[in-house]
Amino acid sequence: MKTFSILGAGWLGFALANELKKDFLVKVSIKDEKKEKELINEGLSPYLLNEENYNNLEELLDTDYLFINFPPSKFKNYLSFLERIYEFVAKSKINKVFFISSTSIYPNESLLLKEDLQINNPISKKVFDAERLVEEKTDVIFRCSGLIGYNRIAGQYFSGKVVDSGNARVNYVYRDDIIKATLFTLRNDLCGIFNLCAPSHPTKKEVYLRNAKKYGFEEPIFENKKECKKRIVDGSKIERLGFRYDYPNPLEF
Repeated sequence: MKTFSILGAGWLGFALANELKKDFLVKVSIKDEKKEKELINEGLSPYLLNEENYNNLEELLDTDYLFINFPPSKFKNYLSFLERIYEFVAKSKINKVFFISSTSIYPNESLLLKEDLQINNPISKKVFDAERLVEEKTDVIFRCSGLIGYNRIAGQYFSGKVVDSGNARVNYVYRDDIIKATLFTLRNDLCGIFNLCAPSHPTKKEVYLRNAKKYGFEEPIFENKKECKKRIVDGSKIERLGFRYDYPNPLEF
Protein backbone atom coordinates (compact mmCIF):
# COMPACT_ATOMS: atom_id res chain seq x y z
CA MET A 1 0.00 0.00 0.00
CA LYS A 2 1.34 3.43 -0.93
CA THR A 3 1.76 6.20 1.62
CA PHE A 4 0.20 9.65 1.64
CA SER A 5 1.45 12.28 4.10
CA ILE A 6 -0.67 15.28 5.04
CA LEU A 7 1.10 18.16 6.75
CA GLY A 8 -1.65 20.06 8.53
CA ALA A 9 -4.53 17.81 9.60
CA GLY A 10 -7.03 20.53 10.42
CA TRP A 11 -10.47 21.17 8.97
CA LEU A 12 -9.45 20.29 5.41
CA GLY A 13 -6.52 17.95 6.04
CA PHE A 14 -8.41 15.67 8.43
CA ALA A 15 -11.31 15.30 6.00
CA LEU A 16 -8.87 14.50 3.19
CA ALA A 17 -7.10 11.95 5.39
CA ASN A 18 -10.36 10.13 6.09
CA GLU A 19 -11.06 9.96 2.36
CA LEU A 20 -7.59 8.70 1.48
CA LYS A 21 -7.23 6.06 4.20
CA LYS A 22 -9.33 3.65 2.11
CA ASP A 23 -6.50 3.40 -0.42
CA PHE A 24 -3.37 4.67 1.35
CA LEU A 25 -1.43 4.42 4.55
CA VAL A 26 -2.00 7.99 5.74
CA LYS A 27 0.47 9.90 7.90
CA VAL A 28 -0.60 13.24 9.33
CA SER A 29 1.26 15.97 11.17
CA ILE A 30 -0.07 17.34 14.46
CA LYS A 31 1.08 20.58 16.10
CA ASP A 32 0.61 19.13 19.59
CA GLU A 33 -0.37 15.77 21.08
CA LYS A 34 -3.96 16.62 22.05
CA LYS A 35 -5.55 14.78 19.11
CA GLU A 36 -3.02 11.95 18.83
CA LYS A 37 -5.26 9.19 20.25
CA GLU A 38 -8.25 10.39 18.26
CA LEU A 39 -6.28 10.24 15.01
CA ILE A 40 -4.88 6.81 15.80
CA ASN A 41 -8.43 5.60 16.48
CA GLU A 42 -9.38 6.93 13.04
CA GLY A 43 -6.76 4.66 11.46
CA LEU A 44 -4.24 7.44 10.81
CA SER A 45 -0.57 7.72 11.80
CA PRO A 46 0.05 11.06 13.57
CA TYR A 47 3.47 12.68 14.00
CA LEU A 48 4.31 15.81 15.96
CA LEU A 49 5.53 18.71 13.79
CA ASN A 50 5.70 22.39 14.66
CA GLU A 51 8.10 25.34 14.54
CA GLU A 52 9.96 24.06 17.60
CA ASN A 53 10.00 20.36 16.73
CA TYR A 54 11.12 18.90 13.40
CA ASN A 55 12.16 15.50 14.79
CA ASN A 56 9.50 13.60 12.83
CA LEU A 57 9.86 15.46 9.55
CA GLU A 58 12.04 12.84 7.90
CA GLU A 59 9.53 10.11 8.78
CA LEU A 60 6.62 12.21 7.52
CA LEU A 61 8.41 12.81 4.22
CA ASP A 62 9.18 9.14 3.74
CA THR A 63 6.09 8.92 1.58
CA ASP A 64 4.81 8.49 -1.96
CA TYR A 65 2.64 11.61 -1.91
CA LEU A 66 2.78 14.79 0.15
CA PHE A 67 0.00 17.34 0.82
CA ILE A 68 1.08 20.58 2.53
CA ASN A 69 -1.73 22.60 4.06
CA PHE A 70 -0.76 25.13 6.71
CA PRO A 71 -2.62 28.43 7.33
CA PRO A 72 0.10 31.15 7.32
CA SER A 73 -1.61 32.97 10.20
CA LYS A 74 -0.86 30.11 12.60
CA PHE A 75 2.93 30.59 12.43
CA LYS A 76 5.47 32.97 13.89
CA ASN A 77 7.63 32.57 10.77
CA TYR A 78 5.68 30.79 8.05
CA LEU A 79 8.35 31.10 5.36
CA SER A 80 11.09 29.75 7.60
CA PHE A 81 8.87 26.78 8.47
CA LEU A 82 8.28 26.03 4.78
CA GLU A 83 11.99 26.34 4.06
CA ARG A 84 12.73 23.62 6.61
CA ILE A 85 10.12 21.33 5.09
CA TYR A 86 11.34 21.84 1.54
CA GLU A 87 14.95 21.20 2.55
CA PHE A 88 13.80 17.65 3.29
CA VAL A 89 11.51 17.51 0.23
CA ALA A 90 14.51 18.22 -2.01
CA LYS A 91 16.27 15.13 -0.64
CA SER A 92 13.23 12.86 -0.83
CA LYS A 93 11.80 10.60 -3.52
CA ILE A 94 8.21 11.79 -3.26
CA ASN A 95 6.14 11.12 -6.40
CA LYS A 96 3.95 14.21 -6.13
CA VAL A 97 3.88 17.23 -3.84
CA PHE A 98 0.65 19.22 -3.33
CA PHE A 99 0.64 22.69 -1.80
CA ILE A 100 -2.47 24.54 -0.63
CA SER A 101 -2.25 28.24 -1.43
CA SER A 102 -4.93 30.92 -1.52
CA THR A 103 -6.56 33.27 -4.00
CA SER A 104 -5.43 36.06 -1.67
CA ILE A 105 -2.29 35.89 -3.80
CA TYR A 106 -4.26 37.94 -6.35
CA PRO A 107 -4.84 41.71 -6.15
CA ASN A 108 -8.00 43.28 -4.79
CA GLU A 109 -9.04 44.62 -8.17
CA SER A 110 -11.97 44.30 -10.57
CA LEU A 111 -10.49 41.50 -12.63
CA LEU A 112 -11.17 37.99 -13.87
CA LEU A 113 -8.41 36.26 -11.93
CA LYS A 114 -6.69 33.46 -13.82
CA GLU A 115 -3.61 31.42 -12.99
CA ASP A 116 -1.44 33.12 -15.62
CA LEU A 117 -2.06 36.62 -14.27
CA GLN A 118 1.14 38.53 -13.60
CA ILE A 119 0.83 39.42 -9.92
CA ASN A 120 2.29 42.72 -8.77
CA ASN A 121 0.15 43.71 -5.78
CA PRO A 122 -1.17 40.65 -3.94
CA ILE A 123 -3.69 40.97 -1.13
CA SER A 124 -1.40 38.74 0.95
CA LYS A 125 2.32 39.28 0.53
CA LYS A 126 2.90 36.26 2.79
CA VAL A 127 0.97 33.94 0.44
CA PHE A 128 2.76 35.42 -2.57
CA ASP A 129 6.19 34.89 -0.99
CA ALA A 130 5.28 31.35 0.03
CA GLU A 131 4.35 30.40 -3.52
CA ARG A 132 7.57 31.89 -4.86
CA LEU A 133 9.45 29.81 -2.33
CA VAL A 134 7.80 26.47 -3.16
CA GLU A 135 6.70 26.69 -6.79
CA GLU A 136 9.74 25.06 -8.40
CA LYS A 137 9.70 22.19 -5.91
CA THR A 138 5.94 21.56 -5.96
CA ASP A 139 3.96 19.55 -8.51
CA VAL A 140 0.46 20.86 -7.79
CA ILE A 141 -0.48 24.21 -6.25
CA PHE A 142 -4.14 24.78 -5.45
CA ARG A 143 -5.11 28.43 -5.05
CA CYS A 144 -8.25 27.99 -2.98
CA SER A 145 -11.03 30.51 -2.71
CA GLY A 146 -12.93 30.93 0.56
CA LEU A 147 -13.40 27.45 2.04
CA ILE A 148 -17.03 26.70 2.82
CA GLY A 149 -19.01 23.65 3.87
CA TYR A 150 -20.28 21.70 6.86
CA ASN A 151 -19.80 23.90 9.96
CA ARG A 152 -18.41 26.80 7.91
CA ILE A 153 -21.51 28.68 6.83
CA ALA A 154 -21.09 31.84 4.80
CA GLY A 155 -22.60 34.87 6.55
CA GLN A 156 -23.04 33.32 9.99
CA TYR A 157 -20.14 35.33 11.41
CA PHE A 158 -21.96 38.50 10.33
CA SER A 159 -25.25 37.60 12.03
CA GLY A 160 -26.78 40.90 13.19
CA LYS A 161 -23.65 42.81 12.10
CA VAL A 162 -23.22 45.49 9.46
CA VAL A 163 -21.91 44.38 6.07
CA ASP A 164 -20.86 47.26 3.85
CA SER A 165 -20.02 45.19 0.77
CA GLY A 166 -23.20 43.24 0.15
CA ASN A 167 -23.02 43.72 -3.61
CA ALA A 168 -19.57 42.14 -3.88
CA ARG A 169 -19.43 38.85 -5.77
CA VAL A 170 -18.35 35.83 -3.71
CA ASN A 171 -15.53 33.43 -4.52
CA TYR A 172 -16.09 30.23 -2.58
CA VAL A 173 -15.15 26.58 -2.90
CA TYR A 174 -16.78 23.71 -1.04
CA ARG A 175 -14.43 21.53 1.01
CA ASP A 176 -15.46 18.32 -0.77
CA ASP A 177 -14.47 19.83 -4.11
CA ILE A 178 -10.91 20.43 -2.87
CA ILE A 179 -10.70 16.79 -1.85
CA LYS A 180 -12.17 15.76 -5.21
CA ALA A 181 -9.63 17.96 -7.06
CA THR A 182 -6.78 16.35 -5.10
CA LEU A 183 -7.91 12.87 -6.14
CA PHE A 184 -8.50 14.05 -9.72
CA THR A 185 -5.01 15.47 -10.15
CA LEU A 186 -3.54 12.40 -8.49
CA ARG A 187 -5.36 9.89 -10.71
CA ASN A 188 -4.67 11.86 -13.87
CA ASP A 189 -1.05 12.65 -12.92
CA LEU A 190 -1.54 16.39 -13.45
CA CYS A 191 0.87 19.13 -12.50
CA GLY A 192 0.55 22.91 -12.36
CA ILE A 193 -1.22 25.76 -10.60
CA PHE A 194 -5.00 25.56 -10.37
CA ASN A 195 -7.58 27.98 -8.96
CA LEU A 196 -10.27 26.14 -7.05
CA CYS A 197 -13.47 28.19 -7.04
CA ALA A 198 -17.13 27.43 -7.63
CA PRO A 199 -18.19 28.60 -11.12
CA SER A 200 -21.12 30.67 -9.83
CA HIS A 201 -20.52 34.02 -8.13
CA PRO A 202 -23.68 35.39 -6.48
CA THR A 203 -23.45 38.45 -4.25
CA LYS A 204 -22.63 38.32 -0.55
CA LYS A 205 -26.09 39.65 0.19
CA GLU A 206 -27.76 36.83 -1.75
CA VAL A 207 -25.68 34.15 -0.04
CA TYR A 208 -25.86 35.59 3.48
CA LEU A 209 -29.63 36.14 3.38
CA ARG A 210 -30.23 32.68 1.97
CA ASN A 211 -28.12 31.10 4.72
CA ALA A 212 -29.71 33.19 7.47
CA LYS A 213 -33.09 31.84 6.42
CA LYS A 214 -31.88 28.25 6.00
CA TYR A 215 -29.85 28.02 9.22
CA GLY A 216 -31.90 30.34 11.39
CA PHE A 217 -29.43 33.05 12.32
CA GLU A 218 -30.14 36.78 12.42
CA GLU A 219 -29.76 38.49 9.08
CA PRO A 220 -26.77 40.76 8.61
CA ILE A 221 -27.45 44.47 8.10
CA PHE A 222 -26.46 45.56 4.62
CA GLU A 223 -25.22 49.12 4.16
CA ASN A 224 -23.53 49.57 0.81
CA LYS A 225 -21.22 52.37 1.89
CA LYS A 226 -18.36 51.50 -0.41
CA GLU A 227 -17.91 50.64 -4.04
CA CYS A 228 -17.59 46.89 -4.56
CA LYS A 229 -14.95 45.61 -6.92
CA LYS A 230 -15.98 42.90 -9.37
CA ARG A 231 -13.23 40.50 -8.37
CA ILE A 232 -13.95 37.08 -9.90
CA VAL A 233 -11.76 34.02 -9.44
CA ASP A 234 -11.80 31.81 -12.53
CA GLY A 235 -11.69 28.16 -11.46
CA SER A 236 -12.22 26.71 -14.93
CA LYS A 237 -8.65 25.65 -15.81
CA ILE A 238 -9.04 22.33 -14.01
CA GLU A 239 -12.51 21.89 -15.54
CA ARG A 240 -11.03 22.04 -19.03
CA LEU A 241 -9.02 18.95 -18.07
CA GLY A 242 -12.18 17.03 -17.19
CA PHE A 243 -12.86 17.99 -13.55
CA ARG A 244 -16.38 18.90 -12.47
CA TYR A 245 -17.33 20.76 -9.31
CA ASP A 246 -19.91 18.87 -7.26
CA TYR A 247 -20.89 22.19 -5.65
CA PRO A 248 -20.88 24.81 -8.45
CA ASN A 249 -23.25 27.34 -6.83
CA PRO A 250 -22.74 28.86 -3.34
CA LEU A 251 -26.50 29.46 -3.14
CA GLU A 252 -26.93 25.67 -3.07
CA PHE A 253 -24.09 24.78 -0.71
